[in-house]
Amino acid sequence: MRQLKAFVKKEFLDQYRSGKLFILGAIFLFFGILSPATAKLIPKMLEMVADHDTGFTIDTTREVTAIDSFDQFFKNMSMALIVFVIMQAGIFSKEYSSGTLMLSLTKGMSRGRVIAAKTITLFLTWTACYALCFGVCYGYTAYFWDVSAAKDVFLAALIYWLYGMSYLAMLVFFSTLVKSNTGVIGCIAAVYLVQTIILSLIPKVKEVIPTYLSGIGNLTHGKDVAFAVPLTVTLILSAAMIVSSVPIFNKKQI
Repeated sequence: MRQLKAFVKKEFLDQYRSGKLFILGAIFLFFGILSPATAKLIPKMLEMVADHDTGFTIDTTREVTAIDSFDQFFKNMSMALIVFVIMQAGIFSKEYSSGTLMLSLTKGMSRGRVIAAKTITLFLTWTACYALCFGVCYGYTAYFWDVSAAKDVFLAALIYWLYGMSYLAMLVFFSTLVKSNTGVIGCIAAVYLVQTIILSLIPKVKEVIPTYLSGIGNLTHGKDVAFAVPLTVTLILSAAMIVSSVPIFNKKQI
């Protein structure tokens, strides 16, 4: 346990020294502010467009509510998650190339603990960044609008947080299979693409595929979103990827 704590501390020091923590914090803070700001400014922008003879009919009478702000939040989180995965894709590959991982292993650190430490680091960093983004968004939304208009906001936020965790599980899994960060990003992108294609070609299975959870923001509209099955599948697949990454990593030539 002491080795694990020391390695987790080392991982966070690496994140701090490389500036990733500050960059990610700034990005997620920006997206947290952007969500209510976009909802607030779009009606004014539409009014400006409507004032000109554009030939388009725009309804500028619809009242903006907290639901619009949270809609923007979940849309923005897709981009924030992509940025997070790209920035963290080298969490293994950097050590493969530098040889620092071999030093830890020769000092008695088991490969299983390496997987555990890096997974914990990713999960805690994602949780902190996501909490910052959601907290800022919720605070500004509550300041401008009545948040009671939005339904099941915290449930939707929790489910999307877990959905984001599944991509971190993929990051760990594919990092044990390939040595380059571009390879890891490519594998994750391929998984997302395949799921998207399946959703478009076979609508009947949409409520089973994890990508279905990316639309969980519809919960805030009071809509009935069947999330139980895709969430269960997502959690099982995530756990399976983390667990299976250990024996794969044990056999990997470093």
